Amino acid sequence: MAEQNNDVGLDRVRSGNTEEGNHTPVPRTTGEEDLATRFVNFLQGYLKAMLAISLFGGQITFTIILSDIYDPNKLSSPHRASFSKETVRLFVSISWMLFTFVLGLSAIAQILLSDSKIREVVGKGGSWTVVWMLFALNLMPVLAFLFLALAVTAFVPVVGWVVLGFVGLYAVVVVSLWWALDS
Repeated sequence: MAEQNNDVGLDRVRSGNTEEGNHTPVPRTTGEEDLATRFVNFLQGYLKAMLAISLFGGQITFTIILSDIYDPNKLSSPHRASFSKETVRLFVSISWMLFTFVLGLSAIAQILLSDSKIREVVGKGGSWTVVWMLFALNLMPVLAFLFLALAVTAFVPVVGWVVLGFVGLYAVVVVSLWWALDS
């Protein structure tokens, strides 16, 4: 009930119909401006999530790169490992590189969005830079997880291949949705 009274009061102020008559009317925002603000707010939240994912993933993968990785061929398994120790280290390194790219791109985009002129341009949409940035920010973490799944495949093949299948399916769904929403 209090919210409705507050909204009525705001409507009076915006329309210039105030009891005292000395308040300046606040212009109403159009739906387009509201959509632009919502998109910029979404983008800022999305970038924070990408920063968190890349920090977490980058920290773990960097630690693995520097540590001594057990040779998957020395496991007591009836089958030979899918990948050698050097290949596993390469997969983890590629994953770290992708997480680092996401971290850098997210941080730069977050810094740029602190400028009101850039926020206004991004909010209007139609910028191919924003489209490609979002595409890269969606693609690179998925690729990083694909390479991590391949690394796990060397040690526990069933788990690695299952995760690889799920991440691959997720990638196909994301690209399909991206394409469907864009057309």
